[in-house]
Amino acid sequence: MKAMIVGGDRIDTARRALLASGYGDIVHWSGRKPADLTRPLPAGVAHMVIMLDFINHNLARRMKDLARERQISVAYVGRKRQGEPDAAAGRRGCAKPLQAS
Repeated sequence: MKAMIVGGDRIDTARRALLASGYGDIVHWSGRKPADLTRPLPAGVAHMVIMLDFINHNLARRMKDLARERQISVAYVGRKRQGEPDAAAGRRGCAKPLQAS
């Protein structure tokens, strides 16, 4: 299975958590390049980790929409939870739901 991490520079913890969860291939997009907004999503992605504090709103929205279209599971990770492996792997009860302000 393939997983994808969008955003972040230090992704070692998230990468190890995904490998431990059974994802053999992990793709990382830094989210800093303007071309990331138009870049095609790699084929076969089963899980996506979005590092919210490290990408812009447009890229976060695009990734969310692509994941919804292709029925890909998504874990949203903020700066506080970046180092927690359970949050990156998308285990239930780990990632806090986003609340409207």
